[in-house]
Order: sequence, then C-alpha cells, then structure tokens
Amino acid sequence: MKIEAPCSLTAMKPVLRKCLIGVIASTLAGCAPTSIYHWGKFEDGLHDRYVNQNPAQADAYLLETIRTAEQEHLRVPPGAYADYGFLLFGRGDRAGAISYFQKERLLFPESSAFMTKLIERVKQKEAETAVPPQATAIPEAKP
Repeated sequence: MKIEAPCSLTAMKPVLRKCLIGVIASTLAGCAPTSIYHWGKFEDGLHDRYVNQNPAQADAYLLETIRTAEQEHLRVPPGAYADYGFLLFGRGDRAGAISYFQKERLLFPESSAFMTKLIERVKQKEAETAVPPQATAIPEAKP
C-alpha cells in the first residue's frame, strides 16, 4: 500500500508557480518609475492659484518644480514653462516670458502653434509700448 504525503511536490507546483509570478510582478512594479515627469508641487500650485486664490504660493510652487526638475535632470511637466511664462508676462518681464514660451515649444512640439502665437503677441505688445504715440501736428494759420 502506497501512502502519499499530504504536501506532495506535484500538488505544490501550481501554488509555487503562482507565488513566483506574484513575487516577480511585485518586484517589477516596485522598479517602475512613478511618472515620466517631475510634477513636484505643480498641481498644488495650480490648485492654490485657481481654487484657493493664493497666487504667491502658487508661483513659489511652480518655480520650485521647474528648478528642481532642471537641477536633478528630470523632465519638466507639460505646461509648467508656459505657465511660468504667463506669470512673467503678467509681471512685465516680456523677455523672460518669451524665453519660457520657447522652452515649452522646444520640449513639447505639440504646443508649437500656441507658443508661437503667444510669442508673436508678446513681441507685438513690446513694439506697441516701445514706440510712443505720434502727436498730430496742427497746421498753423496763415496771416
């Protein structure tokens, strides 16, 4: 008479296979990057600006996100450079705004048409403020 052990190797194979697959999947999932962009506090800044009406804190979050990404050689999220360009334009720094719009256009070609249009508008505003309005001459009356 043959007596089988309650935990035979053939009975354990499917269980071992499932455990091994689970361990491998967990290991690979742990190695996957969380995001391809460094979001930092970019989303918190947007929330602060538009919901909490706290633009100063939002601007600090935005600049912190950009600087950290650049210093650590991470990818800046889409829209961050454009958003900072708008911020600079609002402060009157047109050259800085153009610079950040160009960075956005370079990193995200799908924004090219929009960024090009914004750059043209900023340059148009520069031209309008650079040229003082011409005073119209009033003809002198002849005696």
